[in-house]
Amino acid sequence: MAKASEKVLLGFVDEPITENCLNDVDLINKIGELPIPLLMQIYAPLTNSIYHRTLYIHACVNPGCWNKSQSWICLRRQWISVNHSDDNQQLTTTFIEWCDNADDWGVEPNIEENGNVTVKSQAIEICDIVSAELENADADENVVAEHIELPNTDVFQLLDSKKEIPSDHHNLNIYFEPYYISVAYEELSDVVKERAINLLNNYENNQMILEEKNEGYEKSLPAHGDKYFETFASTIRKNPGQILRYCRYKGKPLFLYEEDEPNKCKHCQGKLVFELQILPSLITYLKLICGKDHHGSGHLEFGTALVYTCENSCWIGEDTFKYECILVQEEKVF
Repeated sequence: MAKASEKVLLGFVDEPITENCLNDVDLINKIGELPIPLLMQIYAPLTNSIYHRTLYIHACVNPGCWNKSQSWICLRRQWISVNHSDDNQQLTTTFIEWCDNADDWGVEPNIEENGNVTVKSQAIEICDIVSAELENADADENVVAEHIELPNTDVFQLLDSKKEIPSDHHNLNIYFEPYYISVAYEELSDVVKERAINLLNNYENNQMILEEKNEGYEKSLPAHGDKYFETFASTIRKNPGQILRYCRYKGKPLFLYEEDEPNKCKHCQGKLVFELQILPSLITYLKLICGKDHHGSGHLEFGTALVYTCENSCWIGEDTFKYECILVQEEKVF
């Protein structure tokens, strides 16, 4: 029912989720919230399927478990649509609808006398007020510069620290602060594609010429010495802010380093396919909440996480969920 696409869909963090926004909770895309500790939920129905289909991705927040594939879990849940014919159109455009109202931030438009509609955000209003106060402030010829105290914080220690959850919080509800995920296609214009192909062909031709002149020549690598990381970084740099890459149909993951991909479904022994990839840019938004205490970020780190699912999405009537495969890679320092 969902329209198959070979294009990559990029996920971005959207508005925070409030209690008043939890309609059709299993049919939305989000990060955080319960159950413990849900990292991400992706509603991903398949083409010509009678099922709704959602992936629930969990990760252990114990620092000793970070960057370990066995410490991550992906649960696939499916349930039959109540009315197949009525749901056809809705499921066909599921991924596009992730983008609906992405620019609606609750800002009221201002209607000018000439009929033009403008939007003025609260942030702009605050800046205007501050600017006006500065312009109207009484001028003082004597400017006193206060002494600046140097911070005593060890920055390197902060970067290396791994936050543990206090032991007295282990019995509390532990979850990441929830946000909606909006989505957009990763687009490249034909001009850009053609230019990229020409550059690649020229590069390969030059490599062949150099190798013929010098048999001992080694193909050049980026400064840090790893072509996988360079491809990873240069690709996501084109669309800043992306936290998720989705492409179940002929999609290719971005590896941080070479590694064998899982290829067999543990349930039906069928083929596994790459479905989505979680990027480390998500880490900034992972703010842990324990009971009523807000512990902020720093409770999960990883390089990237790749989710592989059964090509046939194997399912029988009595199933409640299926475990899918996650491959986690740690960012290495070269």
